[in-house]
Amino acid sequence: MLITVEGFNKTGIPNALWEFMEPYAKIDHISGTVVLAVVILVLSNLASNVPTVLLLGARVAASAAAISPASEKKSWLILAWVSTVAGNLSLLGSAANLIVCEQARRAQHYGYNLSFWSHLKFGVPSTLIVTAIGLALIRG
Repeated sequence: MLITVEGFNKTGIPNALWEFMEPYAKIDHISGTVVLAVVILVLSNLASNVPTVLLLGARVAASAAAISPASEKKSWLILAWVSTVAGNLSLLGSAANLIVCEQARRAQHYGYNLSFWSHLKFGVPSTLIVTAIGLALIRG
């Protein structure tokens, strides 16, 4: 995974995408915090949370450091919080989710099959609520 992330970084695509998103993801405004959180949520579910942190960490911190040292600290907290909670959004967001889904499938004699859609019905609202609460606490 680390080799793949480094190779992807060398393509220049992550940098170009961040340059496009950075003006909208400034954490000194609520709207910027929301944009950043959405980017982290989406990337964490597409590429997993560890690659997301590796791809965004330095960029997000540098952008926030230009605002203030306190903003830099908040940016790391936002990245850590949202990338962690993002794993609950969908079955693909976390390897643990896939393990639980497989175990539920094997234990069908209990009469429950955890599907992608049944998880999503719970995962989306719960992830959005928990993410919002955490962001409110981080923003102080």
